[in-house]
Amino acid sequence: MKVKTEIETHGFVEQDTALESMRASDFDCYSAYGEVIDNSIQANATDIRLQFEERKDRQNTSTKKIGRVLFADNGHGMDFDLLHKCLKLGHSSRYNDRSGIGRFGVGMTLGAIHECRRIEVYSKIASGNWNYTYLDLDEIKEGKLKFLPSPIPKKPNEEIVDYINETGTLVIWSKYDKQFEKFENIIKQSEFWIGRTFRKFIWGEAKGYKPIKIRVNNKIVPAFDPLFLTKKLTGFEDEPAADLLPNQIISWNVPLEANSKKQKSDIEIRISLLPDEYRRAAGQGGDKFAQERFIDENEGISILRNDREVFYGHIPYTAKLGNSEADQMVNRFIGCEIAFGAELDLEFEVKNIKRGAKPVRELKEKIVEQIAPTFRSLREQIRNRWNERKREEEANVSTENAEIGVSGTHSSTNKFLKESKEALLKNNKANKAENDEKIAKKVNPEADIEQIQQVIEALKENGITIDEREFIGDAFIDIEHGNQLKTIFYNTNSTFFKAYSVILDELKGENAELANKYRVLMDLIFVGYMLAESNIDPNEKMDGASFTDEIKQYWSINLSKILKKWNS
Repeated sequence: MKVKTEIETHGFVEQDTALESMRASDFDCYSAYGEVIDNSIQANATDIRLQFEERKDRQNTSTKKIGRVLFADNGHGMDFDLLHKCLKLGHSSRYNDRSGIGRFGVGMTLGAIHECRRIEVYSKIASGNWNYTYLDLDEIKEGKLKFLPSPIPKKPNEEIVDYINETGTLVIWSKYDKQFEKFENIIKQSEFWIGRTFRKFIWGEAKGYKPIKIRVNNKIVPAFDPLFLTKKLTGFEDEPAADLLPNQIISWNVPLEANSKKQKSDIEIRISLLPDEYRRAAGQGGDKFAQERFIDENEGISILRNDREVFYGHIPYTAKLGNSEADQMVNRFIGCEIAFGAELDLEFEVKNIKRGAKPVRELKEKIVEQIAPTFRSLREQIRNRWNERKREEEANVSTENAEIGVSGTHSSTNKFLKESKEALLKNNKANKAENDEKIAKKVNPEADIEQIQQVIEALKENGITIDEREFIGDAFIDIEHGNQLKTIFYNTNSTFFKAYSVILDELKGENAELANKYRVLMDLIFVGYMLAESNIDPNEKMDGASFTDEIKQYWSINLSKILKKWNS
């Protein structure tokens, strides 16, 4: 039996398989891009540029794919030794330094290999030349690359670095194989994510750093403040700022692992109420106006570590802050920012990739206990203002309709229909211009020729109008289709209307708001039927059974669409 005389030595990892496994880290593409930007900021860069390039072999296909991502900065650059080690996992010239935004020394490389298989780095220091190194997962897997290559003199042949004179760094990601979103969406969302995450640095408010400019595909990234308090460099400088409530401070014990001289550290909580001009009405938080200002994405809490955002979203298990869908639709008009120093990393579960930080249970409970009453109060204030506006708008609609002879009984419904007329009349096949004058005379029997035209124009402004009249007979409803105007009249003399009115009056005595919702719901049921009539071409010939089937089908479809829009 042969006896081994030497003990085999083993490294800490099998680097080829380990790097492949590490590609499944807890990054998304945006946090991966953020790691490179972090390095640029810590290198005191003031001009950082990102460029997304489409894969050349996919340019003629319908789905664009990322070929390369380039990151350039005018920071102080890396000398030969630092460049040689910059792609080494665990190496950092600032390891465990809590004064800046980096700490662990793994973020840039982990982030890069999460997205791509090849990373190239060029860097230039003062009075020096460009040097180059790289890491390629395919070459490592094939056994061609066993060690980090020693840097070589090499100047980048990329336009993106033309602005760099004395010092700077260029990082290139290629063999990009982890694209899960559309090319255009990644660029758009990158701008938003970067503008929010690094807002303090863009404004020049980050402690220890000069103001920075960040460009994505040659477009300067605007800052985004989830508090809507600072308008500087946001693109909406001339619009009103949010109202800031008094700051709240939680003084928290610093863990021993931080090795800090401080025993306690302050956590600063800032809460804002978006300006009244942004809180226009319920259901408008996702329209074009809101989307342009990213109000529709403002549902969450922003957590900052040393002025750099490390979390944005809903903190799990915080129902007291209003996690229902209805409350979240209101919460988007409330800004909340929690800022802490890096000595509290353990208390916020800060990871080595600066993503997903959130307070530990005891601290979370303390934060929620402190801010939940403010959230409740602000939601109530927002809803009260919406109700006030709704009453004002309904009164305006009622007044306008009264001028042409339409009562204000169904003002809530008529307001909703007026706001929704473009969508509701979109597939209208029952344009009957010859009915316009007939309808106007029903609305105002005493009107002369000039007044008739005014009534028609007012009804077209409404799109769809509902009112009540007394007719001879027991028919409950009268529907008329005009040219881009429609009317529904209920017969107050009908058996159905009388029974309906009794129930409505009982509801009013118990709950006026519920009674109004009941009235609107009944109105919309018949609007659904009226639109079903509009979906059928009046010139199309069909038998009775076919007509009935189409009416039922269109009625169901239209009613579903209307109620979804109303509920939103």
